[in-house]
Amino acid sequence: MKLLLVVASIKDIHPFLQHFDLAPVQNGAMKFMHSFKVLHHEVDLVETGVGVYQTTYKVTKTIAAQKYHLALKMSFGNAYKEDIECGTVLNIVNEKPGDFGMMVDNEWKDLYDLELINREDEPHIRGGLINLTNAYMNVFMPFKKVVGVTVNHYANSSTVQLRREKYKADCETGDGIGFTYPCLFEKQLLYHLCVIERNLVTGRENFNLATEKLNETLIDLIQKI
Repeated sequence: MKLLLVVASIKDIHPFLQHFDLAPVQNGAMKFMHSFKVLHHEVDLVETGVGVYQTTYKVTKTIAAQKYHLALKMSFGNAYKEDIECGTVLNIVNEKPGDFGMMVDNEWKDLYDLELINREDEPHIRGGLINLTNAYMNVFMPFKKVVGVTVNHYANSSTVQLRREKYKADCETGDGIGFTYPCLFEKQLLYHLCVIERNLVTGRENFNLATEKLNETLIDLIQKI
C-alpha cells in the first residue's frame, strides 16, 4: 500500500518508529515529508507542524502531487462530552469550523451563517465536510464515529456548550479541516483518528496516555491495513 501518514510532529510517533526500527528519510524537495517502508507499505510521512494553515498547505501540496491508497491523520484533541475519557481514539467523520466567524449582536455567527461559505459547494457532501470513506472498514470500525470542530482557540467552559449545541460536536482539534478539506477536494480516501488528551467538561487530562494510545493504535493499524 502507498500510505500518506499525517502528524503534527514526528516526535508524537517516536514509539511507533522505534517499534519497527524505522529511520524515515527526508524528501529533498519537500522538507516536511519523510519516507520509509514498513511491512508491505510505502509510507510518506508529512509533519505538518501546529495549526490549520500549515496543515492545509502541506497536505494540499502533497496530495496534489500524487494520490495514495489511503491518507491517515493521527492527531490529539479535546473532548466536549463527559463520557469521552482521555486516551479514547475517535474517528472524526464530519469536520466543522468551530471558531471561524464573528460576533453579531452578541451572537456567534460562523462563515456559513454569514453566507461566506455555502454548505452545498464542493467539497461539502450532504451539507458538511463528511468523510464517506469505507475502505478497510473492519480495521476502523472499532473507533467511534464523531463530529469534530477545528478551532484556533481551544474551548473554555462557556464555549464548550456553544460548540456542542451549534455543531453537535464531540471533540475539537487545531487542524482537522486542514487535512479533511483538501483530501475531499482531491477525492483522496482518508481517515482522521483523534486521540483525546483533555476532557473539557470534567477537566481531566492525560497527555502521556494519549501519546501511548496514539502509538499503540498506529502500530496496530499498520499491521492490519
